[in-house]
Formats: sequence, structure tokens, C-alpha cells
Amino acid sequence: MHGSWPRTPCTLHWFYYHRSRVSIGEEVGSEDMADWAPVFVGLVLFVLLSPGLLFQIPSKGRIVEFGSFQTSGVSIIIHAVIYFALITILLLAVRVQVFLG
Repeated sequence: MHGSWPRTPCTLHWFYYHRSRVSIGEEVGSEDMADWAPVFVGLVLFVLLSPGLLFQIPSKGRIVEFGSFQTSGVSIIIHAVIYFALITILLLAVRVQVFLG
């Protein structure tokens, strides 16, 4: 199984490697900590980039409107693209990691 994977460090490779070492019912020791960065970064970005909560791009009358608590279909698409770009940059390029435990 490991021969087909690339030798470069990869999160998916790490996940499958460590998952294959732990059998069902075996307790995971304290040395195996989960990376909570995707959960926290995703939650914070989702809340901050909700259209109309802090800002809305585009709004009904302007390009940017702050605290309007309204949204539109175009605004949802633009905020989703911004969300995807930021979460990709933070998790894949910068490799933000949060370990708890």
C-alpha cells in the first residue's frame, strides 16, 4: 500500500499511514494528536465571510456594504470563492496546524 504513494510529505499520505497502524478497538496514545486547524479555520472563516454579517460584496447599491444583514445569490457566490481561496491558502500553502490534547 505504501509503495504507490509519493515519498513527499502529504497530509493524505500521513492520514492513511497512521490509520493503517491503528487497528479497530486499539486506543490511540497521546503521541497521536489530531490536527484541529481545518475545523477552527473553517469555522472562523465561515462566520467572518457570511454574506451580510460583517460585509457584503457586492451589495445592492454599492460594491461593498458593511453590516447590512442582507444577501443575494451573487454575493453568496463571491463569498464562497473568497472562502475557498482563503482556506486553501491557510491550510495547504501556509500549513496552519492546531494540535490539542
